[in-house]
Amino acid sequence: MALALSPLSQVCKGIRAYLDGEINAPDRSKVSVLLATPAESASAGAGDSEHRLNLFFYRFEPSGLFPDTLPGETGWLRTFCLVTPFSAEEDSVGAGENDLRLIGEVLRIFHEKPVFQLNVDGEDYHLQVIFQPLPLDQLNQLWSTQGDTLYRPSILYEISLAPVVPVEKAVAAPLTGGFGLDVRATLERRESRVAGRLPEVPAMTPGIAREDWAPAIAFVHQDICAFSFSFALGSVELAAFTPRVWLAGKVGESISLHWETWDATNGWQSLLPAGAGLIASSGIDPEAAAGAVTQALTLPFDDRVGQMLFHAERSYTRASDGAVLSVRSNPLLISLYAG
Repeated sequence: MALALSPLSQVCKGIRAYLDGEINAPDRSKVSVLLATPAESASAGAGDSEHRLNLFFYRFEPSGLFPDTLPGETGWLRTFCLVTPFSAEEDSVGAGENDLRLIGEVLRIFHEKPVFQLNVDGEDYHLQVIFQPLPLDQLNQLWSTQGDTLYRPSILYEISLAPVVPVEKAVAAPLTGGFGLDVRATLERRESRVAGRLPEVPAMTPGIAREDWAPAIAFVHQDICAFSFSFALGSVELAAFTPRVWLAGKVGESISLHWETWDATNGWQSLLPAGAGLIASSGIDPEAAAGAVTQALTLPFDDRVGQMLFHAERSYTRASDGAVLSVRSNPLLISLYAG
């Protein structure tokens, strides 16, 4: 029975597959890209005319970052890979020159694209490939572990950060909508006009002259701008609340609207887009909230304790390379608590 795939093995296989696809592009010689020790790769192809490129992941270290990572959260590793060619003589080109050709191709590929994306357990992660020096003493120690295998020219890369994905993931904590201090002259209780409307919303005007400008958004309720609201379940305030969002940016541009929800069982989950919004204002001025052009929203739920995070998103094509990118607005938060 085969062992189950681990996140680390998926990363190593993904890097092998990436190099395989780049080196064996159309109109190029066939090269077998292997995951093995140099000794295994050398003995596997002894006496044949096949070109082989071996990836030997031999060292793994803590990332040195994220010291407060909990057991149920994704961990991160720095991985080190020794890349060694085992080329054959071909036509008038000797094996030694073919080794250099293969090493040169690896150097070119990772120099041109040092950051790439891999899918691990259904989630996409970005990894960076960093060329590392290999001192002579370390080189000698490493090859001395490979038995009678003769030394071949090699290069060393650090590939970081590799994810360590737990099977049972920790549930992410809820967010804080805002907090503050209220000083009063008397001890008499005074109800706020709208519950949970801290922090105050500043005036916001997106810089649409930049191609990567992000929309600005705010809730408007009872002629008041807010970034967050909190309501007790079953309260009159919640029953009377209809979320309305003020969208600001380039007037007339369409953007997509998104909800994320949180509860104590499942943590944060993304929902399908809540639809499209049309920007009608160039900026947000809290003093002019009474006359704002807003768009009504539907709460994802109102029958249980939890939180709802809302944001707007726009896509644009970057002029420099034609890449299609997305930018997000500031987030808005609604919290429901047990009354």
